[in-house]
Amino acid sequence: MSDDLKLTILKTLAAKGSIEDTADAFKNVPSDVVLGALKSLESHEMVTYKILTTEVWSVDPEGQDQLDNGSYEARIFYAVPAGEQGVSINELKTKFGAIANLGQGKGFKNKWIKKSGDNIVRLVDTIVDQTKVDLETILATGTHENKETIKDLKRRNLIKSNKTYSYAVAKGANFSTELKKLETDLTDDMLKGDAWKTAEFKQFNFDALGLNPRGGHLHPLMKVREEFRQIFFEMGFEEMPTNNFVESSFWNFDALFVPQQHAARDLQDTFYLEDPAAATELP
Repeated sequence: MSDDLKLTILKTLAAKGSIEDTADAFKNVPSDVVLGALKSLESHEMVTYKILTTEVWSVDPEGQDQLDNGSYEARIFYAVPAGEQGVSINELKTKFGAIANLGQGKGFKNKWIKKSGDNIVRLVDTIVDQTKVDLETILATGTHENKETIKDLKRRNLIKSNKTYSYAVAKGANFSTELKKLETDLTDDMLKGDAWKTAEFKQFNFDALGLNPRGGHLHPLMKVREEFRQIFFEMGFEEMPTNNFVESSFWNFDALFVPQQHAARDLQDTFYLEDPAAATELP
């Protein structure tokens, strides 16, 4: 981050008292660069700022196509020859494809054309391609004075909204036109002398986000176990509850066809409860 920008901000504040909109004051500086400088100055309490949000409209690819080649309704109009005969609807569909219906619908609404049997005929001799004019305005200014026009162009997927951010800046408690380097650590050299007494320290930002911890990975045996688990699911097996810390010998041994004299049933390998001594009901 350049100190030149920070100094420019401070000098502008000193001369004008405040900056109403950084987008106007620093037109050639990206918004994120301005924000970085403001955050640095704010950490020193030299400035305060508020975020300003502006909605800017841009032309979508479909809108750009109509800018370059005329709106769909204008293309349909110019494809219809003057006179009572006009042109057949099928001929328009063959020539323009999917946009034929869109152009005809808008042309009907604008009362430029009408349907006469299986043909389309003109109702007027000349037109103003207002859609193209409106798109040119959006392209040049990023907005349009008529909100209904914006709503219509958005509905037709000809434009899209983009939000831009700028900032209103005011002087802070420690405002100055000079940049001071604040200390970030209390060092041994400071403590050995008297430098710590006069040093100015940067405040801690307790709201700063920490580093994301590195994610762990499954143990290879756990991966294999999960593969077998999914195989059993695919075969139709269902998982039993795994939160039972005490289970009957039926499910531990008998259901698994463990012989009665198997060593796993011995006291040294399995813990048994005195109360209840037996499981009287099966789950």
